[in-house]
Amino acid sequence: MKILHYFLGFPPYRTGGLTKYAFDLMQAQAEQDNTVMALWPGQMGILSKQTKIKKRNSVNGIENYELINPLPVSLDEGITAFDEYMKPCNSEVYQNFLKNAKPEVIHLHTLMGLHKVFFEVTKQLNIRTVFTTHDYYGLCPKVTLFRYGVPCKNDHGCKDCIPCNYSALSIKKIRIMQSPLYRYLKNSALVKQLRKQHRGDFFSNDIIPEMPVSETEVKVLANRYKKLREYNIGMLTNVDLIHFNSTVTESVYHRYFTPKAGKVMTIAHKNIVDNRKVNNWKPKQTLRITCLASAKPFKGFTVLKNTLDNLWNLGKHDFELKMYSPVKNPSPYMKVQEEGFQYSDLGNILAETDVLIAPSVWYETFGFTVLEAISYGVPVIVSNHVGAQDIVGDGGIVVEAGSEESLKEAILMLTPNKLLDLRTNIQEKVEIKTWRQFLNENYALYEG
Repeated sequence: MKILHYFLGFPPYRTGGLTKYAFDLMQAQAEQDNTVMALWPGQMGILSKQTKIKKRNSVNGIENYELINPLPVSLDEGITAFDEYMKPCNSEVYQNFLKNAKPEVIHLHTLMGLHKVFFEVTKQLNIRTVFTTHDYYGLCPKVTLFRYGVPCKNDHGCKDCIPCNYSALSIKKIRIMQSPLYRYLKNSALVKQLRKQHRGDFFSNDIIPEMPVSETEVKVLANRYKKLREYNIGMLTNVDLIHFNSTVTESVYHRYFTPKAGKVMTIAHKNIVDNRKVNNWKPKQTLRITCLASAKPFKGFTVLKNTLDNLWNLGKHDFELKMYSPVKNPSPYMKVQEEGFQYSDLGNILAETDVLIAPSVWYETFGFTVLEAISYGVPVIVSNHVGAQDIVGDGGIVVEAGSEESLKEAILMLTPNKLLDLRTNIQEKVEIKTWRQFLNENYALYEG
């Protein structure tokens, strides 16, 4: 099969879950003797503004194509230069490329950088398109539908987008970040430090800033955010099939539009194998809780800390919490490994875990740590905003996102007998989706 993937770009230039997911998938498909091609949004020219597609050196058997002068790639930094994100493009750029490449299916992992005319061309050429929902770009300029401490359930006609996006990067800065020079310098010590400083408090601020704009300006700006969303939804409604990686993601997307066709299909990654062993777990005097998420409010850390602080202050000291990211003012029950962990350490970490907690407040599209825990036979507590709740079944407890009381009740339920029951359920009732199974399900999406 000839498969074209559109994603943000290859590592190390691009990182994160979307990049790893797409790159792993492409490599696996190439290893299975498919012709696999990758198209990604590259540099934005200073002198020449002409959009074109250039072939680059192949990567691990994947044909590599750079989209020159794409639309800006804002990542999760927000948008204020509206017109730049809706610029037209000559359809011949995409027509010529797709006629020569002849893909049987196009698998899109993002809309960032892509022109709307691309979908007109795929329709003309009768090429099947599949879009995987890694985040909420297209619906939300900030990607996460989360800002200032709460998930975005109602943006009040896009008025809330104004303060949320006020710190968006300028087009000049985005042009630099999409330049070949930045790709080369991105992992230098200086640029890493600058990025760390910039990202440090990115999701930490829960105070909505006051915007120095009049009511008239608010209406104008809100309308422009509406038009930007309509532009992106126009692309999404032209996708043949939207692959929702969880029911959480499906429900969020359905708030904004009805896709041509959609399918919920949970995901896996290439390191997922069934690591469940004969259940020889024995209770300890101390309940060993592990959280593999970062200590950020959108990941639910504030809810988790407040809940455990409350239990500790009430005199319940028979638990510990292991964290693998920096924590400001850690509580006495915490064991913090600030430098994180290597994936090779995961088996040992989970062997010393009685329960893994994923308490996200934002609408987390999936959450691989939940799948990883269950694959080792470890029970989980997840919020109902975590997409991976779809795979928990009888192997864990689902709590209300953002509710300290709901989380507290779940933790207090974890008697030795309850933990043993959950582990037994994981052994006997819960399906572990392996990478091979996931690959086969992907091919089924392509075939329609």
